Amino acid sequence: MTRLIPIVSWLAAAWLVATTAVGAQSPTACAEPRAVPDVVTAASRDAAGLVLARCVRVDIEAGRWRDADARLEVARGAAALVATSARGTWLAEVARLEALRRVDTGDWGALVDLVLPDEAALPWLGPLVRGAAAARASWAAQDGALQARARAELGRLETLAAAAGPISEAERARLVVQGAMAGAQYERDEMQLLLDAAHDLEQRLYAPDDPRSPVVLAWEVEADLLRLTDRYAAASERYLDLVVEWPRRVQTRVGLAAAYRRLGYAAQADETLAQARALWAEADAEAQALVK
Repeated sequence: MTRLIPIVSWLAAAWLVATTAVGAQSPTACAEPRAVPDVVTAASRDAAGLVLARCVRVDIEAGRWRDADARLEVARGAAALVATSARGTWLAEVARLEALRRVDTGDWGALVDLVLPDEAALPWLGPLVRGAAAARASWAAQDGALQARARAELGRLETLAAAAGPISEAERARLVVQGAMAGAQYERDEMQLLLDAAHDLEQRLYAPDDPRSPVVLAWEVEADLLRLTDRYAAASERYLDLVVEWPRRVQTRVGLAAAYRRLGYAAQADETLAQARALWAEADAEAQALVK
């Protein structure tokens, strides 16, 4: 039987995550988006990096894409103030957050050609985003050219993962792209095995109190593919797993509502979309368009 998520439990979970993310991890509230962070000393830079990750995540979860963009633009400029020996690490975190922000739009066709500023600081990042986007964009039309681009990015990730080892971001990226490609080729069992392995690796790489988020959630790729291949009950189950892990993620609820509607659960679909709209009540217009 398909699970349903009651609105009371959702509100409780969302409140817990919101209060934890905004208050418990740091006594420092998010500054105005264009405030320049203090990155001169190692201690201040470490603190600024944590605050930046937390505040960009809060902006993204609220659909305040413009605020996130402003924070990232300022943070990139602040790299000039960072000691040369630490500049690469700072820019790597900015690039990761930039990728999160771009992936949040779900515009896979555009993401196929995305080249992130300073993505070379995290060599797996660009191939992950472009590879997952190419595979994801190819699903509907079985586009051979897009699948070839995904394979090329996967080849880069295979080399990086072999060097980085089995417990690494590069390996997680490889599993996500390979899983998305398996889905594009309707190899559903392999797709689920690969993406479940990628999710397990997410759990090992990211601590529960980590202000960062994985770039391209493995289970969201899996749930989307299950839904697009008419496996609505399985898709709704996976979306509900994601709701538990990421209670403030709107895109998961949009997918869940679509799965519910195809299952004939109109009331649950409407309630789930209402939850998504509540989360993005103060979102930018471009973000709100995703939940209309």
